[in-house]
Amino acid sequence: MRHYHRKDWQEYRKEVIELDGGVCVRCKRGPLQGAVLQVHHNEYLPGKLPWEYPYELCETLCKGCHAGEHGIVRPFSGWECIGCDDLGELIGECELCGNAIRYVFFVQHEKWPSLEVGETCCDHLTDTTEASDHMDSLRRFQSRRQRFIHSKRWKPGGNGVSQIHQKGANLSIEPIGQSYRLLVNNTQGKRRFPSINEAKSFAFELFENGKLDAFLENQKRKR
Repeated sequence: MRHYHRKDWQEYRKEVIELDGGVCVRCKRGPLQGAVLQVHHNEYLPGKLPWEYPYELCETLCKGCHAGEHGIVRPFSGWECIGCDDLGELIGECELCGNAIRYVFFVQHEKWPSLEVGETCCDHLTDTTEASDHMDSLRRFQSRRQRFIHSKRWKPGGNGVSQIHQKGANLSIEPIGQSYRLLVNNTQGKRRFPSINEAKSFAFELFENGKLDAFLENQKRKR
């Protein structure tokens, strides 16, 4: 570290900062915004003194971004969302803000351990709307599912059967002892559901994921 007090380094440092416009290349803050600017070496060349590097191998970073680059503090940028999980209830905790969460987003960074965070913190770390877009899509899906489950198009049949016609298919849900089963065009499904609404929810998912279309197409081929 003794080299960084040399006049050669101070002049080189000043030139790099000027080339970068006098601001941190990551967060775009400068001295007017309270940032302490430093020069970061993107790679290290054996035998080279800090001021002997080509300018393109160095960049201006504020003290916070520089620390994040070296893994001293959590990086503010460069995070990537790699997945999401539904815990079913508000039993999770965002590792960034501490709020209770149901939907956990997993974010990773090449220089920091992965984190489990909520929707807002995921968007903040990744600088995207990926998490909120995912949640908006999920909310629309859940809203459509609820409308399907409680639709007035479900008609009662004999012996506690509920029926609906949709997308060219006749769906029936009939009680079997303490459970329910789904029939599509009189073809019985193997699954059993503890409630009629769970059977309706499964039927809705068959429409959404295209499996019902594939089933109906297969039925046509067999005729």
